[in-house]
Amino acid sequence: MSDQYQYPFDPIIYPAEPLDKTGDLRLGYYATETTQRHVFGRYGITWDGKKFKYCHSLDTIYPGRGAFNGAGTDISALINTVTPAAIVIGDRKTTITIAGTEGYAADGVIAKDELAGANLVLGHGAAATTENRTVVGNTLGASGGSVITVWVDYPFAVTHAAGVACELPLNAYRYCIAASSYASVVGVANMSVTTGYNFWAQTWGPCWCVPGGGDSTPGDTASDRSMYFVGDGSVNGAYAIAIETGYQIAGWIMDGTESGTGCMPMVFLQIS
Repeated sequence: MSDQYQYPFDPIIYPAEPLDKTGDLRLGYYATETTQRHVFGRYGITWDGKKFKYCHSLDTIYPGRGAFNGAGTDISALINTVTPAAIVIGDRKTTITIAGTEGYAADGVIAKDELAGANLVLGHGAAATTENRTVVGNTLGASGGSVITVWVDYPFAVTHAAGVACELPLNAYRYCIAASSYASVVGVANMSVTTGYNFWAQTWGPCWCVPGGGDSTPGDTASDRSMYFVGDGSVNGAYAIAIETGYQIAGWIMDGTESGTGCMPMVFLQIS
């Protein structure tokens, strides 16, 4: 059964810390390993307010660089269909049709509980019927497409007829990549992470970030404090890029500088 999370998911609040079985160093939020120990997207916080999210890497991601959501880079692979059966008020599960071109690899394959931590959106074709729930588990989806069962965290509060509109974007923290001009940054790596490893990405609070080539001296202009992520995961300052181009806000520079010299890019992250 997949009606509950298969890994710990409750927020980790200080003085608790993540269980680290990589050795005797007790690295906690700075540990990387191949064994999954938490639901991807689990939240943790340190005594000084730094916030982290548990992630899985599909690339080599270096410290100080953003980890991008690689789950939605191909919109044609989005699970975007209709439910094959009706949903009544109080249900905590539903069946979902997976097309042969959907899923991360665009082949219809959905691993058991792969969708845990993802968001299921139902009924958005009508004004008053939209519901958004977090997935806690799912059954296996076969190559070429199939019908799977999905369990969610809270019961549905609206009745949905068979054939209701459905979208199920994948868990953003499960498919982290190193660079993208289209995807958004979900957190910043504080340790070097290689492909297939799990890690904690920082999302809030003081964090050293790599300054980008387009802005190697952030903060070198008066009132230059805003920082933005660019496509390689580095950060640029407000005066290096045009705000109206839509770059993702990383946060603000914490340290001052003299005019024209730039400063150490210690950024107060404001991702989530």
